[in-house]
Amino acid sequence: MQFKGTKTDQPRVLVIPTEALEALEAHRQKQNEFRRQFGPAYRTDLDLIFCKPDGTPIKPDSLSGTIREIFERLGIPKPKGSSLHLLRLTHASQMLASGAPVAAVSARLGHSSIRTTLGIYGHMIHGQDEEAVRKWEQYQQENRLAHVPKTVQ
Repeated sequence: MQFKGTKTDQPRVLVIPTEALEALEAHRQKQNEFRRQFGPAYRTDLDLIFCKPDGTPIKPDSLSGTIREIFERLGIPKPKGSSLHLLRLTHASQMLASGAPVAAVSARLGHSSIRTTLGIYGHMIHGQDEEAVRKWEQYQQENRLAHVPKTVQ
């Protein structure tokens, strides 16, 4: 099995939610138990986060069934296609639907331009017109007050 890097071959540093970090820590504890059980046969040289109990890589295709089950359990319709890639698509779609800044989502995905992100996920951005007007009104009010001449008393 060959490992691939990012399209740009540049590492991508991401902020991970606390809950995910806690889940990863619990997962690491289980892995440490496998390391003890397998001893020197455990593939520590790969230092994989998600792997078989002996530390060897999991083939991405073998995850399809598990991902399908997760989508069913969460009530998320699963379109046909690459199941592993659906996790990425779902993450991006849900971030944008929740109002996350497009530039931040684009950077997390490693897109070279927010145009790419908007072209793929733009339909997920809705209901932000009211927020845009509210911010514009707030800006106008703040600037109006800043430019009101002070009267001499």
